[in-house]
Amino acid sequence: MNIRDEMLDVIRGEIPRGLLFVPRLDVWYHHNRARGTLPVGYEQLSLPEVAGKLGVGTHSVIPDFIRSAPQEDVVHRGLGFYNNPAFPYRVDFHNVDFQVEKTPDELRVTYRGSLGAVTTRFRYGPALFASGVSIPDILEYPIKRVDDYRVLAQILSGVEILPTPDGYRAYHDQIGNDGLAVAFLSAAAGPMQHILRDLRTYEGFWYDQWDYPDQVQVLSESLGRIYEQMIGCVLESCAEVVLFGANYDDALTPPPFFARYILPWLNQVGDRLHGAGKYLLTHTDGENKRLLPVLGQCRFDVADSICPAPMTALTLAEYRREFGGKCTIWGGVPSVLLLKHSCGDDEFRTFVKNLIRECKPYDHLILSIADTTPPDADFARIQTIREACSETMEESA
Repeated sequence: MNIRDEMLDVIRGEIPRGLLFVPRLDVWYHHNRARGTLPVGYEQLSLPEVAGKLGVGTHSVIPDFIRSAPQEDVVHRGLGFYNNPAFPYRVDFHNVDFQVEKTPDELRVTYRGSLGAVTTRFRYGPALFASGVSIPDILEYPIKRVDDYRVLAQILSGVEILPTPDGYRAYHDQIGNDGLAVAFLSAAAGPMQHILRDLRTYEGFWYDQWDYPDQVQVLSESLGRIYEQMIGCVLESCAEVVLFGANYDDALTPPPFFARYILPWLNQVGDRLHGAGKYLLTHTDGENKRLLPVLGQCRFDVADSICPAPMTALTLAEYRREFGGKCTIWGGVPSVLLLKHSCGDDEFRTFVKNLIRECKPYDHLILSIADTTPPDADFARIQTIREACSETMEESA
């Protein structure tokens, strides 16, 4: 059986022959490739080839927004929209008046509509690429005053979503049996998290929610129209697993906000995907202690990038008890433990030994490094985890 089928079996709730290890390596890989510090024997390999040589599944959940697409596909990042050849849709701005200005290290985009204009800036240049990160950070948010909600809502009325099933199918075939080609729907779980993540400063959003809820709602409804189109495209794709929503934290997306604005969208999308024979994956990294009860009410199938103690307050065992076989955890290894200065080698080996024992019988679990493998991770420690997981496969043979 190949790794793709084994991963799907785990998501369905079947007990695998051993513990699957499918680590996210992209940030580690791109940073070390840029500085010429990939391990001996891996220097000339592509990222999928690295995973193959290491003996792990290919991780294909979080897209590489900046390396696998041309610059023109990245220019709308400041509005929270992305295009990529591997996506099952394209966000079409041809009916929108916008101007792009490029500096050596930034992209500045100004959008104009009948009610006014908004501008956004985000990092984009050699330093960003060398860092290894997969998504540019926003330097200037488009909403700076309350009137900008209506301005942006009007601008977004010109946006259309175009299905691109052939592009996603090519990506699906490229990943093949080496992993799950998770289809990208949205990094935000619905319009309100979209505004919070990408369109307004964090403090400004919460003030506006309290002082100007009607203006915020106008933009939310405009975004909702776009989201419905994106969902339709994903439903028609050949994807088995779909990514919708990311980066939850009980301080940044507190339980009342999550329950009111995120949970309904996760459940709506989950139900529609299930009706089409697909699974919903959501990216649940962050501090989730106070969010755990409401997460337990969500109808997603995969909790991706679960990051347990000591990086957060929850242990992996607590996550597994709460989810209770209702969904699959993809994650479980705190990334800091891959750093030599965080703990000694003996302590790390003890952690891995205890992790392997405590994870039995390995149902609803795909082991990974959460949120991602850090650039300075000790490669030998990645190999230690892989070897331990391989031994669980041999024990059942």
